[in-house]
Amino acid sequence: MTRINRSTFINSVLSLVLLMTVSTTAWSDGHGSHHAEKKTDATSLMNAYITNFLKVFNKGDATEIAALYTEDAIWSVSGLAKPVYGRAAIQAGMESNADGSVDGATLDASVFTSRDLGNGYIMANGSWEQRDAKGTRVDGGLWGNVFQVVDGEVLMLLESTNRN
Repeated sequence: MTRINRSTFINSVLSLVLLMTVSTTAWSDGHGSHHAEKKTDATSLMNAYITNFLKVFNKGDATEIAALYTEDAIWSVSGLAKPVYGRAAIQAGMESNADGSVDGATLDASVFTSRDLGNGYIMANGSWEQRDAKGTRVDGGLWGNVFQVVDGEVLMLLESTNRN
């Protein structure tokens, strides 16, 4: 198995395990009951989160970007040899450009779907791309992430992306 295939396989398995854990936790906490008063407007929350994430990301301050993740977040994005665990490690990875982001490029993203899993967890997916100063697409792909609402604030619990 090549290094890239092994990395993709490991990222996929980790993403699946986390999604199953979050789903099991959400189910066991509420035994599957998702009352309307406990649910959120996942689409509005995700659109607001992504708008803010893009603004912060495009400023380029790793400390501010890392603050948008939970303390125990998992960063499993294209370009990484293995997942990164925890907000501090994610910040360090961003400071060292561990994911190979294109310097000087502007990130843009959109939300395709989002779903409130209950008990403060939301999953969403969409696309992302980076464009250089001339507007030429230099990178991009899809994303599928899990978010957690902590003290009323949406934070990223798992970031998982690919490149295409």
